[in-house]
Amino acid sequence: MRLHLNWRIVLVTIPCCFLLISIVFATEDKVTAQDGTFVAYDNGVVKDTKTGLEWIVGPDKETTWNEARAWAEQLKVDGGGWRMPSKEELKTLYQKGAGTSNLTPLLKTTGQFVWSRETKDSSLAWAVSFFFSDENWFVRDSAHFTRGFAVRSSK
Repeated sequence: MRLHLNWRIVLVTIPCCFLLISIVFATEDKVTAQDGTFVAYDNGVVKDTKTGLEWIVGPDKETTWNEARAWAEQLKVDGGGWRMPSKEELKTLYQKGAGTSNLTPLLKTTGQFVWSRETKDSSLAWAVSFFFSDENWFVRDSAHFTRGFAVRSSK
């Protein structure tokens, strides 16, 4: 269970003055599934309890590097703060024999490669394949079998 605080400001009028009251409502994200060290919540966040990283899988469609970056940066789920993962962060997701692609089934994707934030000049970016246990430079404008994930450190 993860609690989030939602602030509501209430302005109360009392003769001769105004009274400003802050009221805090606690909401919680419910666990929908668990897989070893990974915990999925009903808002789409998957937490790796070993690394403390939280993940969201992008749209399950072929995605260029620029599309993946724009999607991750504008993501507002659970308060925002999302970004593209580093190649080292992506490698922490690899689990030989897990699911259908060496990746926890809680991170649902049909893509074979996931973009990292690492780039080389203006045309290449690093992508990691869980399916093939491979990583390499790809053309950033290519969307062939690639997907975007978003990551952040736990709150």
